[in-house]
Amino acid sequence: METTIGAIPVGSQPHAQRQSRDQELVGFVGRHGVVTIEHVMEALGLGRATAYRRAAACIEARLLERFELLHFEPSLLRATRAGLRYAGLGLPTAVVSPASVDHRLRCASTAQLLAAEFESATILTEREILVAERAERRPIASARLTARRLHRPDLAVLDGDSTVAIEVELSPKGPGRLGPIIRAWQGANWVSEVRYYCASGTTRRGVERAVEKADASERIQIFDAVPP
Repeated sequence: METTIGAIPVGSQPHAQRQSRDQELVGFVGRHGVVTIEHVMEALGLGRATAYRRAAACIEARLLERFELLHFEPSLLRATRAGLRYAGLGLPTAVVSPASVDHRLRCASTAQLLAAEFESATILTEREILVAERAERRPIASARLTARRLHRPDLAVLDGDSTVAIEVELSPKGPGRLGPIIRAWQGANWVSEVRYYCASGTTRRGVERAVEKADASERIQIFDAVPP
């Protein structure tokens, strides 16, 4: 744990309260891998100035790092290895590339939409699903493609005895790749429902055709992709 946490000047709040709030912020970022300050504001119910101040304190303590992948795009937040330990997350440092950042941000936005819909549920990110399934040694929210190979969703909603697998589909997949995934979801009886949040146009039409071909429309629901 970083010893600098207690020395961060964040007003007159007691140390335990500051630490809890820092862990909440760092934990949120670490779970998703990479987020924007707008995600932090919505998830933690903070105003812009407060969100920036708290993020800056965690960056100073080397629990978070801010970086920019593309010009004219908002800066991003990622939890450091020390931050992940501080938040109690058994997750690796997120690997972020220009090709993956839009998908990661859309997943974070989709998770916030789902949290508003499923108020009492637990929302797991793909990173958390991987850790949970390795610990359980069984699929919790994934579909089984083969005896040894799983297809893991981008998010999962655990709501009592119900598990909803969430796919965020932003680019088209060919029928040879998408078809087996749809059929695998059909056989994943430990998952109650599957939702695809799709980009419009070719991507959505491809998913719709694959679902129709597999006669999976009662099990797989299709929605518009959430903005980042």
